[in-house]
This record gives sequence, structure tokens and C-alpha cells, in this order.
Amino acid sequence: MNIISVENLNFSFDKNKIFSNVSFDIRKGSLVSITTPSSKGKTTMLNLINGNIYSPNIYINSKSKLKISTIYTNVNFYSKTILEELLLVSSNLNKIKRLLKEFNLINYINQSPLNLNYVQMHKLNLIKIILNKSEIILMDNIFSYFDKYSKIEFIGLLKKYQQEKNITIIYTTNNLDDTIFCDKIIIIDKELLYDGSLDKIYMNSSVIKKAKLNVPLENELMEKLNLYNVIDNTSYTIEDVVEEICK
Repeated sequence: MNIISVENLNFSFDKNKIFSNVSFDIRKGSLVSITTPSSKGKTTMLNLINGNIYSPNIYINSKSKLKISTIYTNVNFYSKTILEELLLVSSNLNKIKRLLKEFNLINYINQSPLNLNYVQMHKLNLIKIILNKSEIILMDNIFSYFDKYSKIEFIGLLKKYQQEKNITIIYTTNNLDDTIFCDKIIIIDKELLYDGSLDKIYMNSSVIKKAKLNVPLENELMEKLNLYNVIDNTSYTIEDVVEEICK
């Protein structure tokens, strides 16, 4: 079932065309990345989806109003301790402690949220959203300040709760390396350039280059190996390539 549908979206700001006839669907319970070049409409797209900017071309397919939460780069907390911050959302202390353990924040439970680093603050914000039982989570380019290992851990947690709770999660980025574990990638540069799975976009460097995105290292490696007939045009994973080289 598609929970979000975008149909022939045209949108301009100050006479600048941001989106031109963009159409795509997002299935309920999927993890989706919306990828654009820098400053090319990522935040605008999320604002259109969550209704901060109205468009008749954006449809939320639900009989009842869904809880939609948005995580931006800047996070603000106002409680004295992390526990107090989470008790504002839920009175279930056992669930709060379990989530804090899963997110490696249990040792900070009685500390101020302001003592947390950038990654930990976003973990705390995600816990609040899970406790709030949000059905759609939107995240706006938050991975810019994550290191590689924190990024993999955080996206792994997103994947876990996406599958367990059937939550629809959409996040924006301009870095294809952030799209690990995604069910689908949407690439937009005014027009829709790509709407599909991760493995196929890695073999489609022309789209990546057209959108002025960083070509992932494994993509460049596969192209070079194909050029020198080490591998053929078959869709490979990076593990397949390593095995082929090591034969």
C-alpha cells in the first residue's frame, strides 16, 4: 500500500523552479532516501510532505490523520535530565530504559541532554519519536555531521524500528553513501532522475553524475573493472567483485 503519493508536482520559489513534474510513490513501512544535489529542494520536499507547505499534488493515503514527526539538523531539549525529557512523551519507565539501552544512552539517563554530542542528541530525539508512536518519520539531512560508524549504527537502528513497527521513514541527503539499508532511493534534480533500489543505482553512474552527486567508491571500482573486462555488465555487489578479483 502506498502511504504517500506525489503526482506531477511543480513547485517554484521566488520564480526559481524547484520541482518540475515530479511523481513518485512511497510504500507504507518503507525506508526511503530522497537525494538531491546540494541546496536543490530537500527541505522543501519534506515541508511539502508534512504539510508545512501545501500542495494539491501531495497525497497522504490514510483514512485517519497520521502522526508525522520531523527531525532537523538542529535539536533542542529543555528538560533538566534525559529521563525528564522522555517522561514528557511516555510514562512507561521500563520502555524508556529499554530504548536507552538499545541506543547506548542508558548511562546518561540522569544527565542533561545538553551534555550529549550531536549523534547522541539525534538518538534521543529518535527515542522520543518512537515513544510518541509516530507513523511517518522525516529526517532532513541530519547525517552531514555523523562519522561513518555512527551513521551505520544510526541507520541500522532506523531499519530495526522500521521493520518492527512498520514505520515509514524518509530522509534526505546529497551523499549516496548515506543510503545504506534503504528500500528505495529517489533522486531529484528539478525533475525525477531515479526512483528505484540501491543496487541498480550503483550501476547507473550517468544518473549519479547528472545529479552532481558523489559517485560511491564501489561504483567507480565496478566501472573500471568493467572497462577492462574483469567483470561484465551483470549487476554485482561489492562482495561479488571482491570474490571475482580474488579468483
